[in-house]
Amino acid sequence: MGEGSRRGGNKRSSQLIHRRRLFLVQRLIRGSATGRVLIADANAAFPDVTDGIYPSDAAAALRHDIAALRQEYNCDIRREQNGTYVLVSPGDLTVLDLPDEEIEAVAFLIDAYGESDLPLAGQIRTCLERITLLMPEKCRNRLREMTASPRVDRPRAPARGVDTMMNLLKGVIRKREIEFDYRSPHTPDGAALHHRVAPLEFVYREGHTYLDAFCLQSDVPALRERFVLYRLDRIIPGSVRRLPHALRHDYRRPTYTLRYWLAPAVARTRDVAHWFPQSEITYADDGSAEVTAVTNDLWRAHQILMRYREHCRVIEPAQLVDMMRESAQRMVALYATDADQPGGEREVESFG
Repeated sequence: MGEGSRRGGNKRSSQLIHRRRLFLVQRLIRGSATGRVLIADANAAFPDVTDGIYPSDAAAALRHDIAALRQEYNCDIRREQNGTYVLVSPGDLTVLDLPDEEIEAVAFLIDAYGESDLPLAGQIRTCLERITLLMPEKCRNRLREMTASPRVDRPRAPARGVDTMMNLLKGVIRKREIEFDYRSPHTPDGAALHHRVAPLEFVYREGHTYLDAFCLQSDVPALRERFVLYRLDRIIPGSVRRLPHALRHDYRRPTYTLRYWLAPAVARTRDVAHWFPQSEITYADDGSAEVTAVTNDLWRAHQILMRYREHCRVIEPAQLVDMMRESAQRMVALYATDADQPGGEREVESFG
């Protein structure tokens, strides 16, 4: 039985054939597939066609569809020896005719993620390849000519097992407690210690991906009942265990009010960065500035404000003042030298 008689008329039949051929291109953009998979996916994609969008002789109809796409739209569809169809180019269906400004944005993303250790970098590169595939040749040529600007300059770190660990933990974030062994440089002998946590979210920060979690139990007593950032590459593979306990609380980090002073050397041009939420800056006549803001992460605030070095003094909260003071004292000890031997041996205090 032909498709025309089976569908109840040539007009409707032509519409269905046109729809499924466009679907084939869409499906092949997502990835290569065998003829059997293409037919099954096409039938599943059109629930309004009760007996399936492909006729009983589906294999022959698929071959006709592929031939028509090649002839009518100049699609470059290659059939591998194992029967898999691969879309090399959508031909005249390259419908993503982007303006130069957006091509420039694609060039920037390709440069940023080309050799990246960022989380999901592989998936982002694949997505960009699909976007490029849908561009007309003139856009692809323009893309090849472009130099990404600005250049992304960020710290890089080995991404050992980060994507694997993210996939492992993805299903428990804000759902189930977990336990694992964790190796921290703060452990004197480098031993892996045990932690039971409520996992909250993933955070990427300056070259590393972290699990933001509330520590429920730990071999490090000081961490218990605190929010902790665990680097994913320091969690011991094979030690992660999902626990049956659902998270009992809506864990929220406490919020702190920040107040810090900036010296004229960094504030007199009145363009101080707003590093934190709700930042309010008051500039003084001498060129200095006082900043008030909020944060829910004192460790992060400590890292940021240390960048100002001697040009910043934290006023509150008291916990952050203590952290800054301790770091300053340790830096003095680190750089102290014997007065009798300028440039000689450093008197360095060990701080793990």
